[in-house]
Parts: sequence; C-alpha cells; structure tokens
Amino acid sequence: MAYLDLVYRRDADGTLHYLDAWTDNGGVVVHTGKVGHRGGVSLRRTGAKAGVTAKQVMDDVTSEAAEQGYAPFPDDDRGWVVLQVWTATEDLSHPEDERMMSDMWDALDSHLRAFGVGECDGNDVGGTPSNPAYHRGTVVNWFCPVVDAEAGVKALRGFTRAFHLGSNHVIGIRPRPDDDYTLAFSPRKSDTQFRL
Repeated sequence: MAYLDLVYRRDADGTLHYLDAWTDNGGVVVHTGKVGHRGGVSLRRTGAKAGVTAKQVMDDVTSEAAEQGYAPFPDDDRGWVVLQVWTATEDLSHPEDERMMSDMWDALDSHLRAFGVGECDGNDVGGTPSNPAYHRGTVVNWFCPVVDAEAGVKALRGFTRAFHLGSNHVIGIRPRPDDDYTLAFSPRKSDTQFRL
C-alpha cells in the first residue's frame, strides 16, 4: 500500500488544515480537514479502463497537495501530549492490560490521524503515578507528537472515552519542545500535577 503521510497548510486566517492519502482497492483515498476536527474522505478511482494506476493517482494527489501549499509539519514546532494509563496489574496480566498493550497503539494512532492532530510515537512502561492513591498496577505512558497541543488533548480525551479507559488515566501536555510536561486533564479534581 502506498500512502502520503499527513501534510499541513495554514490558510489566510491562520487555521491549520491537513491532508493525507493512501491506496485502497480501486483507488486512492484522500483524507482532508481542519486540525482537531474529523476530516472527510474522497475516493479517486484507478483502473485499466481509465488507464490510470494507483501510483499515478497518488503522484497527482501529492503534486496537487504541494501546489496548494501542503508540506510536512516541522518537528521543532510540534508539541507533545502524553496519555498516562495505570494498569490493573503490575505484570500486565489482566485482560484489560493485555487489550491496552495489544490494541492501544494502533487505535490511538488512528484516532489522532483521523483528526489530523498527529500520531502515537510509542510508549514506555514504569514511572511515578501522578496520583498514587489511584495507582494499582504500573504506569504506561503513550507519547504523541502533535501539531497543536490543545487539539491533541481534546483528541486524547475523546479517545479515552472511545477506548473505555474509565478513570485510570491522566493526560500531560508539553506545548513546546523545551517546556516541561504539565497536567492537561484528569477525570479527578484531586489530581494537580503530572509526572513521568
């Protein structure tokens, strides 16, 4: 499968737009929208009758995107959001822990991309819980570089509901690469800080 990874452009009023594309049976899917909003998709058909290959269509989409001002977002301008989840068991043997470790990366990455916000870059296991009173198992941090940190937090909040994480999580934010992480969201009012 060929794909065009997320590219971005700002319009005259400063709104950030995204575009990505990938090949699918019978054509190329083009996904566009405003950062922080679920985008729309369109299908560009390929086929022997039309004499057009998926590579040709993808090349056309890539060229059109560049002409419209879309380009990769500079890594130095990205913020970071972290979804910190507390597991049910220290050895990750609980079925919910196993589900998280096997399914969350792809699900989180897909969710962030659907809103044009960014991606999931990976995780680490271990660390200090932000609120030890709610800590049962171990800490898993899911790191997400994003093009808009506030939109990233909003997308993560939606993801926690869709993935049924309950209250065993917090979200940290680092709007700029040199900033420290701070607490952006917790389902509990008692949480006041974020620690990795």
